[in-house]
Amino acid sequence: MGGAILCNRCCEKDERERSLVDESNALQIFGEDFPSLSLPPIIPQRSSKDLNQSLSPSPKSKTSALTPTSRTPKTPRTPKVEQGSIEDEEDGEGGSSELELVEGPIVIDEYFDFYDPYTKRAEVLPLTEEVKHQRPASGLAHRIDIGDQCSDCSPLDALTPKTRARCEVEVLTKWGVIAGKLIFSRVLTLTTMSSIYVIRAQQARVEKNSRVWRRIEGRARRVVSQAAHLAARVIEEPGDTLHNQWRLAQGGALSELFTTEYVDTLMILAKATSKLVAVQPVLVEARVPCRVFGDIHGQLRDLLLIFAAFGFPGSKEDNLNDLEMSYVFNGDFVDRGAHSLEVIGLLLALKVSMPDRVWLVRGNHEDRTMNARYGFWEECHDRLGDTFGRKTFDLFQTTFDQLPIACLVANKILCVHGGVGDGRWDLNDLRAVRRPLSQQELCSTKLRWVHNILWSDPIEDDREQRSQEAGPVFGVHESPRNTTAVLFGWDVTKTFCAKNGINMVVRSHQSKKDGIGVDVMHDNMLIRVFSARDYEGHGNDGAVLLVQPTDEGDAQCCDRPEQIMVRAQVLGSFAKATANASRGALYHLNVSQDIRH
Repeated sequence: MGGAILCNRCCEKDERERSLVDESNALQIFGEDFPSLSLPPIIPQRSSKDLNQSLSPSPKSKTSALTPTSRTPKTPRTPKVEQGSIEDEEDGEGGSSELELVEGPIVIDEYFDFYDPYTKRAEVLPLTEEVKHQRPASGLAHRIDIGDQCSDCSPLDALTPKTRARCEVEVLTKWGVIAGKLIFSRVLTLTTMSSIYVIRAQQARVEKNSRVWRRIEGRARRVVSQAAHLAARVIEEPGDTLHNQWRLAQGGALSELFTTEYVDTLMILAKATSKLVAVQPVLVEARVPCRVFGDIHGQLRDLLLIFAAFGFPGSKEDNLNDLEMSYVFNGDFVDRGAHSLEVIGLLLALKVSMPDRVWLVRGNHEDRTMNARYGFWEECHDRLGDTFGRKTFDLFQTTFDQLPIACLVANKILCVHGGVGDGRWDLNDLRAVRRPLSQQELCSTKLRWVHNILWSDPIEDDREQRSQEAGPVFGVHESPRNTTAVLFGWDVTKTFCAKNGINMVVRSHQSKKDGIGVDVMHDNMLIRVFSARDYEGHGNDGAVLLVQPTDEGDAQCCDRPEQIMVRAQVLGSFAKATANASRGALYHLNVSQDIRH
């Protein structure tokens, strides 16, 4: 890509006109919301003090105490804050807020719902700067188009290699996005079509056994009903505790959820779910509104608290805009936590009772080797006995091998457990994958790209500024996890989304010390969500993502498609709450001592 540095002060008039014509043609192809081919002008940087002031919660933000009832699994919801509502209260002006993170088909809500089980309080808080990872603005990025210099511009040789590489990647990625949009097509390949026909034939065979299936559904619904009552009790418990210190009396959680015949129930649910997910696509599709869960890792109490605070599957309160709520569980259901059997049993019951509303996406811990190493096998053996534990464990592994690899929400958001890897695959490649997928198949060279869907990690855009780590934030690099996993940068995400016709990737797979369970990165096109709070002593909150259509846009208008809003809903960390309480008690103690003196 030779050429000259484009400078508005010294480029020839005919060159500027040709550039404008090219941009106009691109806008006609992709719509008015597609960015110009020329790099944007420098945006004045705001000081951290100003940003913190703009992100500080409004004094009029709504905070309410939860008053749960034992009759339903629900608690009073956190108040819904529409875009610009807090600013409207203070300034009396409408319109969108300047903190809105994404424009276009996907809007990331600048506020999130927060529930603290320690204080039993719910409130609405703004997303802080720590959650939003953005690349630093380059002073020359808006004037560079890779190549030599023109007479009045700063010499290209004066740029540092890092700055020059960053500018080159910016331009190359824009061209990659253009190329991806041009080659994108929703036409299915012959291999994909054949896979769909096979799945439909399998579904027809399953429907013939409707009488047996109805009995299994009845058992699954009883498990879900018991979980709803248990969730209502858990959220009413005085105080709070860590998941591994929580115990239920009178037989424990297994008997509470699955009755005394819990071994039979777990086996039946595992067999039924294995057959059910085997006849559903490897790339499933969910409707909106939808909630996306991250890693749970056997932390049953946290799962029940999230259900009670924000909506239990199948309850009347989980409907938004008269639509049925879908639920996507984005992998890593078991291992490390104290109640892996209860978690996976409940999720399988939800899947069987609501097969078209609950989607279980495979993670890297839905794997025989990982389960043997990180606790699930040991839990099955210790709690179910040698014979039944081994048999139940094998049935779960058969189910795991049949789970879908990804979920497409509203044809706009792709949910995968790890990430997009090197991004060289597309959704048709994924649709053509045949299951069951054993550990040996996932580790093969042919399916290394599928392995990376479960194992890869994104590079945070501001990694160098926050942790002083060396290395670029773009491209594909080796991962410290294992020899086949990779790290991928923002340019990989943007190009992948363009060529697959999607707007965002949601992934899990990583917890962050003292984080809120959510991170936004890669030009707001990738979100990380993690649902297990205080995971491995990290002191992190647990979170889910609420995906729902907005009132803006007209679904019947081609020029302005319906928008989707993504809003975080966060369950407060027990470690953070106790630390804050200790600091508050120490403060009051010091004040009282000063008064006495």
